Amino acid sequence: MFINAGKSSCQWEGYTLILPAISVGNVGQLTADLLISTLQLDSVGHLHDESILPLCGNDPYASTGVAQGVLVTSAEVYECKEKELVIIQQRAPLVKGKQRDFRKKLLAWIKECKFSQVVLLSSTHSHERIDSQITGSPFRFLSTASLSIPADDLKWQRLETREDMWGVQRQTAEETIPEEAKGVYIPGGGMAKRFFEDCCREQVPLAVLMVFCSEGDNIPDAMMLVSELNKWIKVVQEAENQSKQQRRSPWKKPKSWDLLYGSAVESSLY
Repeated sequence: MFINAGKSSCQWEGYTLILPAISVGNVGQLTADLLISTLQLDSVGHLHDESILPLCGNDPYASTGVAQGVLVTSAEVYECKEKELVIIQQRAPLVKGKQRDFRKKLLAWIKECKFSQVVLLSSTHSHERIDSQITGSPFRFLSTASLSIPADDLKWQRLETREDMWGVQRQTAEETIPEEAKGVYIPGGGMAKRFFEDCCREQVPLAVLMVFCSEGDNIPDAMMLVSELNKWIKVVQEAENQSKQQRRSPWKKPKSWDLLYGSAVESSLY
């Protein structure tokens, strides 16, 4: 599944793996963009599988524009030896009907690499919130029993359990929901719910970080998600004693975000 580009030994035992779910507003992918751009990481390989739709494009993190001409694919893998991080940036959705196959292969690769913990960045529909979720922070998290997170110190709120009224009852033993994953409801969260269930079964230390949001300008949502992640794994130093007006963001937006809403309108039209 993983194709090594020959730039790294890929000895990742004890590293933290961070990857996005293809979810509402692409918040997970935008958050991965911020991490990769800020840490100035280079790709050390990519994921190649029939379950991922093919894609090819110019390097979105190049500070010199298109002159460099470095190509990227559907799912690039980036490494940060200093922070002991591996980050996957998935730029294309999965082939319909292939999600289970992708999750199975991804879990096998995670076990093979012996990552110490896995962080899945996701989001969920804000219009699906229940009453207790409407006020307060839109950030929520989930973690498997094999991963200990100091939630009280971080002031994190665990995702509230609720009944999935629209869910289809699963009949087979293979699809039985683990006890710790019962009541988890993440509409619009992509593979987050099922991947969490898989990791509960396989005792993989996983944390799912998510925000309630809607489609639109989701940069603020990504900024919130990466800041919450940073509270835990300390990727960069963020100022804590300054007001929001005085505080300068440590996160570097990638060059590709300059065209997030298209190019400027040609003035000659008017």
